[in-house]
Amino acid sequence: MGFKRAYTFILIAVIFISCRSDREKDKDAKFAQTYGEILFLTEKFKNDTIQLKVKIDSVLSANRIEMREIDSIARSYSKNPEKWASFFEEVKKYLDKKNLNAQQKKHR
Repeated sequence: MGFKRAYTFILIAVIFISCRSDREKDKDAKFAQTYGEILFLTEKFKNDTIQLKVKIDSVLSANRIEMREIDSIARSYSKNPEKWASFFEEVKKYLDKKNLNAQQKKHR
C-alpha cells in the first residue's frame, strides 16, 4: 500500500510540475512578445509621446498585462543573467520576425 501511495504522489507531482513549466514558458513567451512590441512602438513613435502611450496601453490591454507586471518581471529576469539572456533572445526573435513580415508586405 505504501508503494502505491508514493508512486501516485510522485506521478501527481510530475504532472503538476510539467503543467506549471508549460504555463511559465507560455507566460515568458507572451512577456517577450509584449516587451518586443513595446520596444518596437518606442522606436516607431519616439517623436510622439502621446501616440506612444496610447499604443503601449493598447498592447498591454490586448495582452492583459499591466506595466507594473512588465517592470516586476524585468526586475526578476535581471537578477538571473541566463534567464535575462534567454529572454532577450526571444525578444530579438520576435522583432526579427516582425521586421521580416514588414519587409515581405512591402514587396507584395
